[in-house]
Amino acid sequence: MDTRLIDVHDDDVCARAYDVMTASKAHQRPWNEPPSLAETLVEWRHVDEAERMEMWGAWEGDDLVGVATIWLPMSDNTSMVWHDVQVDPPHRRRGAGSALVDRIVARAREESRATLITDLLVPPDSDGHPYRRIAEKQGFHLSNTEIMRHLDLPVDDDLLSRHAEHARPRWEGAYRLETYVGGVPEPLQESLCAVMNQLAVDAPTGDIEFEEESLTPARYREYLEVFEKQGRVRLTTVAVEEASGDVVAYTDLMLPSGAPSVAWQWGTLVHKDHRGRRLGMAVKVENLRRLQADHPERKRVVTGNDDTNSWMVSINEDLGFRIVELCPAYQRKL
Repeated sequence: MDTRLIDVHDDDVCARAYDVMTASKAHQRPWNEPPSLAETLVEWRHVDEAERMEMWGAWEGDDLVGVATIWLPMSDNTSMVWHDVQVDPPHRRRGAGSALVDRIVARAREESRATLITDLLVPPDSDGHPYRRIAEKQGFHLSNTEIMRHLDLPVDDDLLSRHAEHARPRWEGAYRLETYVGGVPEPLQESLCAVMNQLAVDAPTGDIEFEEESLTPARYREYLEVFEKQGRVRLTTVAVEEASGDVVAYTDLMLPSGAPSVAWQWGTLVHKDHRGRRLGMAVKVENLRRLQADHPERKRVVTGNDDTNSWMVSINEDLGFRIVELCPAYQRKL
């Protein structure tokens, strides 16, 4: 099995890589709705100075049958490598996945990285699942598990109103809620980034130890430009403290252009100094209301939370999210 670097500017190879990854992620997951090739190419071809990306292919002769993506953080968590391996289902059990993992390990060692991290998507009753067995055979151990939930849209407005009004007395007067399309304005970006940077260290991650991230307003604006090129819509609701004018809580929904019925729930976080005021529920309800008003074509929201994150899990369950699959994270020390 030959493994070599994929040229992300080669249209033909990228189209085949996209097909391999899409088929792999859809295997036994009928709800999978991938982004389009066009928006995926924008992501692959964007050069992010804060996180270098490489794509490696596994070839059987002239046929690309597997793809590994690795991400090398350059400004924080620089001892780590995140990676993802996808093999075309008809070509599995022929060594492509193992060859790609060997390549990832070699690249990690070349870059003096100490920890490899990956995650999988498996059914809720997945003890002994082949994906788990393969990861363990390759020297990875389970670090934590997120529960993936879906929310069917539209959510009944009476339910949203009930949760909003229950939360309002806890925050009203000290904070205000603001919703933005395409990112928050520059005066709020510094405080928003400060809250977003806490997500990696505040959210439960098992025995994976993350450093605080280093998102800056400049990088935030750079990512907004990438999303615009992809045709994606980003809905953000923030809670702004009246006294300071700073963002103290936020939630993001991302709407891919090539997957017209789904919305991805990205980060939601309340700064630790402002918890206990129902701001998490408040911002999520407000963002859902905007989603349903502006984008009635969206039929579900997809989210994931560690089940030990009892506060966010309870919010999601109150809103009607249901369990669909698990996302276990595995790590390997080199």
